[in-house]
Amino acid sequence: MTPNETTITAFANPWTARYAKLMAAVLAYGATVHLGNMAGLTGTPWLSTPLLWRCMDVALLIFDVVAAVSLWQGLSWCVWFVFGGIILLQFVPYTLLRSHFILKPEDAQTLNGLLGTEAILLIIFAILLWSKK
Repeated sequence: MTPNETTITAFANPWTARYAKLMAAVLAYGATVHLGNMAGLTGTPWLSTPLLWRCMDVALLIFDVVAAVSLWQGLSWCVWFVFGGIILLQFVPYTLLRSHFILKPEDAQTLNGLLGTEAILLIIFAILLWSKK
């Protein structure tokens, strides 16, 4: 069975399909957070934030919207897109470039919470995808 077939049959499982919709809702919430950042609703004017933050807001907004819609629709390619996107757009920058995202001491806790939450969500999703029942 190819990875694509595994994904398609996994979405046939009701628990996996429901969890994919939950993940879609979480990603849609993430998109609204990035829109809020861009609109300056999070306390800091967006243009006064570092360029890297603004680039990440744009990239993550696009990723979150595409991932949320594709997960909600149950498209087979979205599983690889979601796992790859979260790893490349969140785990890599927030660990390797961590000092660029921490301006205040509480920012470290926020990043740790974000990464922990993402790890838990991905682990549960992986378990549901690879379990056949």
